[in-house]
Parts: sequence; C-alpha cells; structure tokens
Amino acid sequence: MHLLASILLATMICPTCFGQAIGAGQVSPYVPVTKFDAKRDAAADISAATTEAQRTGRRIILYVGGPWCPYCDQLETLFQKNSELRQFRDTHFITVPIYIGSDKNNAPALASYTPILGIPHFYVLESDGTLLHSQHVVDLRENGAYSPSKLTAFFTQWARETVAINNTK
Repeated sequence: MHLLASILLATMICPTCFGQAIGAGQVSPYVPVTKFDAKRDAAADISAATTEAQRTGRRIILYVGGPWCPYCDQLETLFQKNSELRQFRDTHFITVPIYIGSDKNNAPALASYTPILGIPHFYVLESDGTLLHSQHVVDLRENGAYSPSKLTAFFTQWARETVAINNTK
C-alpha cells in the first residue's frame, strides 16, 4: 500500500518520469524519446511531441545530434550532473532527440527548418510545431565546455511563463 501511494505521489511530483498526468486515473499516451536512435522516425516523433506540447502548453526542443557526437555526450553529461537545469528544461519543454548522421535518414523531417550549422543543434518550436528559433549549441559553450548559465538563460528565454502540465485539453 505504501509503495502504491509513493508511486502515485511521484507521478504527481514528476509527471515526466511516469508519463504525463491528465486527470484522475488517466495517463498520457505520449512516450518521451530519451536518446538518439537512427531507427526512429523523426517525423513521427515530432508529430507526437507536438500533440503532447499542445496538451501540456509546453514548447518543443528538437535536439539534433547523435551518439557518435562527443559534444552531444558532453551536453548529456552536463544534464546528468545538473539536475536543476535538466528539471527546468523538462518542465518547460518537450525535448526530442533527433538522430542525424551520414545516412541523412532524418533530413526530410528537418527540411522545413533552417539549415543546421553544426551538431548538436537545437530547434525551439511553439507547441503547434512552428519554428521559433534555431540555435547552434556551440554558442552555449564557455571555456571549452557547455555553460550551465548560458543554457539556463537560453531555456529561460524560450520557455513559456506558465506551463499547464495537467492540462486536460
């Protein structure tokens, strides 16, 4: 009984950990993409993220890169070590890792956006999928590493002021 109460409490406190809470007893069907995967359909992932973003009132970050990219690894390490930064990002955005590689598999899904200047790259989308900003992530580095303060400023600039995590639209 205590375990069930703990799980229910955790889903209310951290809805991204167990699916988004919609209402009493309901859970969003959205399953977040958590890593770069060449086999994923980027267009389908973007579409699913757009549906979830509209439901929750969050914006979307398309995080373009790959497991082959050492700069992507550095960025992921920063998010693992800086839980406040990761939590802020996850509260205000739906982040969709989009694999890009020499096979150009996902290039068609990204073709309607501005050109990628380098990897990793962020596209900030409105909840309806409209491109708001294209960011070469190298600009968020300082002294040879990703800057938590620059990333915080970036996420703060593009976050909505209010996010309706439990929006039941």
